[in-house]
Amino acid sequence: MLFRKKTGKNKFEFKFSTEMLAVSVDDTAQTALELIRSSKLTGNIFYCYVTDKEGKLVGVVPIRKLITVHKEAKISEIMVRNPIRLTADSSADTAMEFFLFYKFIAFPVVDEHGKLVGIARANDFIEDTLAMEEKTEQARDNLLKIIGIQLEEFRKPTIFKSTFLRFPYLLFNILSGLLCAFITKLFGRTIDEFIFIAFFITIILGLAESIGTQAVAVTLSCLEKTIKLKNLVLYEALVGAKMGLLCGGLLYLVSFFWIGNHLFSTTLSLTILLTLINASFLGCSLPIFFKIIGINPAHASCPLVLAITDVISLTSYFSLGTYMLK
Repeated sequence: MLFRKKTGKNKFEFKFSTEMLAVSVDDTAQTALELIRSSKLTGNIFYCYVTDKEGKLVGVVPIRKLITVHKEAKISEIMVRNPIRLTADSSADTAMEFFLFYKFIAFPVVDEHGKLVGIARANDFIEDTLAMEEKTEQARDNLLKIIGIQLEEFRKPTIFKSTFLRFPYLLFNILSGLLCAFITKLFGRTIDEFIFIAFFITIILGLAESIGTQAVAVTLSCLEKTIKLKNLVLYEALVGAKMGLLCGGLLYLVSFFWIGNHLFSTTLSLTILLTLINASFLGCSLPIFFKIIGINPAHASCPLVLAITDVISLTSYFSLGTYMLK
C-alpha cells in the first residue's frame, strides 16, 4: 500500500515525512515495482518498506535489489528483516546520532506500537537543523541588541569599538535621567511635604522597566511569526494590567502598614497599575511601529521604551500624589 500524507512533526521538532513507499510482506517484487511506477511520490526513492497486516514495520527492501530480483520473488524472501528505525518521539539529537553513525540516507519512523508512520530523510533533517540554528542565532542577536550589545563586538572586539557601539544606547538613559531629574524638581514641594513619596520611586521605575523589557522581548519573537499584531498589543496590555493589579495590591498592603496613609497607598497602587499597562503597551507597540516604518526594531525599541516609560511613570506618580494627598 502507498502512504501519502502531509509532513509531520513531533513535540521535539524532529521532522519526518509521512510520504513514503510501503508494501505488504505478502506482496511480490512485481507488485512493488508496479506500485512505484503508479505512485506520485516526489524526489528519489531508495527504500521500500515492508509492513504486516497490522501496519507494523517488519522489513525493508532497497530499490536496487527490488529491480534486480525475479519479478515473482516474494517480498518476505528478499527483505532485510528488523531494520534500524526511529520512533516518532525520538529527539533531534537521537536522529542526528543515527545519521552520523549508520550513514543511511533515510530511516523508517514507527509509533509506540511499531507501526510505520513516516520516513526521516537526511536532506530534510539537515535543512531543519540549519533552519533551527539560524533561528537560534537570530534570537541571540535580538537579545544582544535589546541589552545594548551589537554583534560586531564578537567579531573583532576592541575596547574602543565596544565603547563606541554601546554608548549610543546609554544616551537614551542619560536623556531620560535628566528628564526625570527635572520632573522631580518640579514636584519638589510635594516631596518636601510628603517625603515618603520618594521611598517608592525606585520600585515604580524598576517594575516599569522590567515589564517594558519583557514586552519588547516577547514582541520581537512574535514579529517573525504569523500573529495578528492588534491581538498581540491587546494581549500585552492585559498582561500589564493583571501584573499591575497584583503588584499594586501587594505594595498597597506594604505601604499602608509601613506609612499608615490610605490615600498614599491608593496613589501608589494606582500608579503601578497605570505604569505597568503603559510599559506593556509601549514595549509591544514601539517594535511594531519600527517594523512598519522599516527600522530594525531590535536596535532602538528597548532603550526608547525604557526612556519613555521612566518619564511617564515618574510624572504619573508625582501628579497623582500631588492631587490625592493635598
